[in-house]
Amino acid sequence: MGTTAYVDGIAFWEPGEPVADMFCVQVRVLERWIRRSSGIVGPESDEIQVDPLKLREFLVFQLNAWARAGSPTLKAMLLGTMQVLAALDEHLNGPLLELGAIPEIQRGRLTAIPAAALRPAPWGPPTAADLPQSVRFELATIVQDLVRGWYKTLEERLGSAGWSADHLREVVESYAIPLLMPPQRIPPDLISTVQDGRRTSLMSLWDTVYGVSRLRLQVVHDEQGHRVTWLGFGDPPT
Repeated sequence: MGTTAYVDGIAFWEPGEPVADMFCVQVRVLERWIRRSSGIVGPESDEIQVDPLKLREFLVFQLNAWARAGSPTLKAMLLGTMQVLAALDEHLNGPLLELGAIPEIQRGRLTAIPAAALRPAPWGPPTAADLPQSVRFELATIVQDLVRGWYKTLEERLGSAGWSADHLREVVESYAIPLLMPPQRIPPDLISTVQDGRRTSLMSLWDTVYGVSRLRLQVVHDEQGHRVTWLGFGDPPT
């Protein structure tokens, strides 16, 4: 019987039972090494569940640990697992800039999982299905940062083109009802449009009391990157 990997109920990889067992055992070892969750659960009942945001965070921390590791034997044993993790992360979340500093992992990810073995995985609500992986990942991460109150982290990650940490904190803290924790990765009322080569995404942050949206978020994606351009109530200014 085969094993299938899912994200948000979408099947995207069928590694087979031996590969799945070996991969998940190796991932558990890496989790113990850096003491962080990978977002990979299973295999249970021939299923592997993957959280894309946790996978990206885990891979970044794992790359940092790799860079600090001084043992060539350790790196040799880790290399294949790291290449598979990098291939899965790119498929789900889009390219990762930090991979460029470790060419043996960056190159190996291309052959670790043949492209034909991975199916599209438009995770998130149906309204996010047509978004590029990198846009989907950024929207989900922005929502997570806001709900957790990581305003400074969000400001540093998006750069100076977006709203400042103080501005984000001021708007969120004026919201009388707590935001949902843990958040939906991408709220289901997302509207994402493209005009003149620039994509604009508008969505709501959801509260824990009524399950309805009040505080709304606008994110612009273009050649400058991804940035929060408005956070407030009603519709953004035109």
